[in-house]
Amino acid sequence: MSDHRSASGLQDAVAQCMQQLGVASAQRIGPTVEDFLAFLETCGISDFGAITADSCLRFVGSRLQSGRLASLATQHNRRAALRALFKAARHAGLLTGDPTIDLELPPSSSSPTRPLTDDEIELCRDIASWGSSRVAAAWALAEATARGGEIAEVTVRNIDLDRAVVKLPGGARTEPRTGELTAWGVEALRRRVLEVEVGAIAYSGRGSSNAGQVSTCRAISSVLVRAGLAGQPAVRPASLAGWAGRRVFEQTGRVEDAARAMGV
Repeated sequence: MSDHRSASGLQDAVAQCMQQLGVASAQRIGPTVEDFLAFLETCGISDFGAITADSCLRFVGSRLQSGRLASLATQHNRRAALRALFKAARHAGLLTGDPTIDLELPPSSSSPTRPLTDDEIELCRDIASWGSSRVAAAWALAEATARGGEIAEVTVRNIDLDRAVVKLPGGARTEPRTGELTAWGVEALRRRVLEVEVGAIAYSGRGSSNAGQVSTCRAISSVLVRAGLAGQPAVRPASLAGWAGRRVFEQTGRVEDAARAMGV
């Protein structure tokens, strides 16, 4: 990656890079660069030329000093700071490439959707169970990352209760994939399968695919309303998929695993 592996230490190399930046840019990315240097030290990396794509990926997805998971916005900011740093390194003749060139993140949004918390999920499960089996089934599929249009297309044949998985068809913004059912979701779908036997699980209409999406989103929204969560501007049906994606990230520590599980 680098033609300058004998650079005079990591700190000196980074300082040289920062001098290539304007004052405002250096001040903006400075704190993130300091965090990156500390992270590299914990990884045993003391040479600027030894920085790899993997070390950048792990830093971007690393936890905050408080121990909390880094938000998607923080991850985007970290990646942007590293790219500015490596651009300056190329101008300084320290690098010939960019270790973050293939580091992909889920797209950020100007109107973010907040993932539900575990406590909110438990409350909504209780409410969904009190409602119809169709609503509970829709919620169970959403816990497996299915979106409205996908929920409407899931049939009994797509569900494997023994393996706790469901085959999701994908949609306009999601890829086909296998969703993992929660233990609660398995039981909710087991009840629904006994009622339906064949055909669609959560949508019985014969309208357009858009009608199915509207119907299933309403089912999810009805649970959020009864749980008192719908009034929050960042809570919407996609908040459930966000919760599922966050679970994957917490389990693996890899943003790309969460994105893949969500079909992004």
